[in-house]
Amino acid sequence: MNQVWNIFRKDARHHWPEILVSLAILVAFAWVEIRSWGHFDPTLDLTFVFARFLPGLVNVLVPLSWIFLIVRVVQGETLVGDRQFWVTRPYDWKVLLAAKALFVLAFIHLPLFLMDAFLLSRAGFHPENYVVGLLWMQLMWIPTLFLFAFALAAIAKNLPQMLVVVLFVVLYIIGLVAISQVVPDSDYSPGSDWWMPVLLDGTAIVVLFLQYSRRRTGISRWLVAAALLTFGLIVTFLPYRSLILRAYPVLPSALPGEFTLLPPNNNEGTYLDEGEDVSIRLPLSLSQLPKDAFVELNGMIATLTNASGFRWDSGWKGQYLSFYPDQKSAELSFEVKHPLFDKLKSFPVSLRLLLALTTYHDKNQREFVVPKGKFSLPDVGICSADQRGYWYSIRCQAPLRTPKFLLITSEMAASTCLSKKEIAPIPGLLSHGSVRGGDSDPAEMGISPIHQVDIYLSGWDVPGTHIQNPGICPGTPLTLSNPQAIGHSRVELQFDNLSLTDYQKGGGRIVIR
Repeated sequence: MNQVWNIFRKDARHHWPEILVSLAILVAFAWVEIRSWGHFDPTLDLTFVFARFLPGLVNVLVPLSWIFLIVRVVQGETLVGDRQFWVTRPYDWKVLLAAKALFVLAFIHLPLFLMDAFLLSRAGFHPENYVVGLLWMQLMWIPTLFLFAFALAAIAKNLPQMLVVVLFVVLYIIGLVAISQVVPDSDYSPGSDWWMPVLLDGTAIVVLFLQYSRRRTGISRWLVAAALLTFGLIVTFLPYRSLILRAYPVLPSALPGEFTLLPPNNNEGTYLDEGEDVSIRLPLSLSQLPKDAFVELNGMIATLTNASGFRWDSGWKGQYLSFYPDQKSAELSFEVKHPLFDKLKSFPVSLRLLLALTTYHDKNQREFVVPKGKFSLPDVGICSADQRGYWYSIRCQAPLRTPKFLLITSEMAASTCLSKKEIAPIPGLLSHGSVRGGDSDPAEMGISPIHQVDIYLSGWDVPGTHIQNPGICPGTPLTLSNPQAIGHSRVELQFDNLSLTDYQKGGGRIVIR
């Protein structure tokens, strides 16, 4: 233990400039984070551009400063080559590794923990009630960043070599993103990424063991290269379609309703797309839904076939739409290249839709009236109702994590945002909003423990008025609920003799009929 402490003190003395820079960046992050909680007023800031640019810059600099600090302290006793000075001293590799881990704990994890506790307190939350979540946030940084940074620093002899390694990793990521854009069905792949942390973190642990115990740099570098190659091959050749079909089986009884394709709305005119893609939008309705259930569309495949037998498949694409019992319709969309659209638009086509759906049971419904000023919203945090631009919405500060699923429902006619001169929406029309975290972990990964949550209500145009959605104001009655997923299912829809031009929409010129 004395040796661990001696190495730690030596590293602290030697790397104090890097430590001060890292702490200064963390303090700057806290300052920018607190300022972001208020309303932005460009007259009170140096410049509008600087105020917008600074938060993003600090968010990037914080993890970069951590990586740089890890690289410097790991390479303080280089692991590359066979002439390390520390080998001639009575250093045990386990003691050396423990000293480096203690350094990261003292100068990265501890300052981050204290800053997060301070931010919680400043936002109005008691840090002592969130100790488990704060520790969980620290723990998540180890496998996602620190472990891999440790491994890369261990296979580089000095800082210039580390910069070469970082450049290689950046180019690798850019290439991987470019490849993923052309891989079929990779746009939507639920439940297929569990292997990523296993592969990368497992490789990092093996590399650290080899470097500290044996200093086998050649083998370690080949292991890293093999892991990255394997990662790329899996991303490229993973059977995404089979995984999706397995996650969303055909279960006719799981869908409590029936889909119908609605006629196109020709009142809006015809859009002449001038871009590379043509957007096809399909209004669908889902009838016979129970009052305590709704259906969420997660992904879809659109397949077009013409009379000559030509067939086009869009591949799985992510779609995020919800069908509620009170809702009249929702609009699906997919993109078609202009040459393909020109080939298919002149004659009727057959359209086959394969929809990946999740059915929810709406549970734990309770009434809530929005108070004035700041208030506590159950399952979320400290909130306030305010106007932002043209929208009346709720902005919240959520500690550590957002709720797994909170559904907000409001009758549009009951909104207190309507002025006396406005025509109230038709009674009975509802609008919906949601807040979703995705899991039940004590905290979500991040630098700040405070999550900004904006709650907007979505609706549709009300006939006879110019009101799309009144919004949420103090005094507006809401219904809060916690939907629970019943199951996943897959539905196939077939529509024949369809004219694509009837459902053509886009961002080009509009010809009014």
